[in-house]
Amino acid sequence: MFTVLGGPQARQDYNGEPDTEAYPHRFKGLKSMIDLAFQGPVDLLRSEHLERRGVLLEYPWTQSLFLEVDWSNLYTFSDTLKKLDVRLGQVLNAVGCPYACKPQTVTLPPPFTLRERGVPEMEVRSEGCIFCDVSRDKGYHGTVERDKVVAQVAGLPDIDGKKIPFEFIDEYPIRSLGNLLEDTERRGIKLSQINLVCRVDDINGHVSELEDALSLAQRQAVSIMFSSIGFESFCDRLLQFFSKGITLADTVTCVETLRRLKDRFGAHLLYRRNEGANHGFIHPTPWDDPDTAREMDTNIFLYRLSDDILPEYSTPLIIHHASYLGDWIRRIESATDITFGRDGTWIEWWHPSFK
Repeated sequence: MFTVLGGPQARQDYNGEPDTEAYPHRFKGLKSMIDLAFQGPVDLLRSEHLERRGVLLEYPWTQSLFLEVDWSNLYTFSDTLKKLDVRLGQVLNAVGCPYACKPQTVTLPPPFTLRERGVPEMEVRSEGCIFCDVSRDKGYHGTVERDKVVAQVAGLPDIDGKKIPFEFIDEYPIRSLGNLLEDTERRGIKLSQINLVCRVDDINGHVSELEDALSLAQRQAVSIMFSSIGFESFCDRLLQFFSKGITLADTVTCVETLRRLKDRFGAHLLYRRNEGANHGFIHPTPWDDPDTAREMDTNIFLYRLSDDILPEYSTPLIIHHASYLGDWIRRIESATDITFGRDGTWIEWWHPSFK
């Protein structure tokens, strides 16, 4: 058996956290379990790389990626080999997230449960959302050429004469959406549904372009699904701690826009929970207190977010050891007698220990 570790966090997960000798509870990495760690685009992996063991290979992220996929050649296997019936595809439009290019500094208070133990406030620098280890690792490298995007769509499997639904991978997809619909129509490619995972500020900043794209989708009998929008919180203070770059007012504007467009475009615009969407809502967090709880409950009620936006379950704040919040936790450990549990690559901010 030969085990390869890939993905945007391969380097960090292979090497583990810093100063593990002084802090033996920290994640020590996967060196003892992995034959080869490969950091960067997987299309650069070659057969000769598999002849090497116990190494980390690093390649830069670029726009020049190999994007041809043979969707008919995907199999799962356990006891027997079984061809995978692909019902949802992916089309890459952007490499990384533009928001990851935005440096910022936020002052974080200690976790609420540790405020009486002398943990100081700390300034934490981030690029992009403070919890996102992928944006820190990958950054942003621009959009894919339009002809390569269309080629990806053309290669998707067909069901009933239309391409299977696919996720359009781009944190800021609105301005490219109309181009995609025009380009595929020109090529005679029939679409069924395009799924978008995007930020609030992309919707708010490009309402006119979104309306134009939805008009095209309506004419072509295509559904546009906002499968996940990064709202993350409905409390301004927590949004600031997340370095999200949005406010509650921005969220309200976004929701009102979606509701208005839903009335106009009907089934060609999908964004509601009961339509399959699962929007970002991070809770609990280290900074939850009675004031944040009161503010969130009030806003959820006032803006009827339970009607269409609020997911069935929230997602606890996950601190990956290589994120900016991972740096914050290690600074607390260095400045105090407090340590936090580890569960693999996660830091358990809810599980402090005291020397």
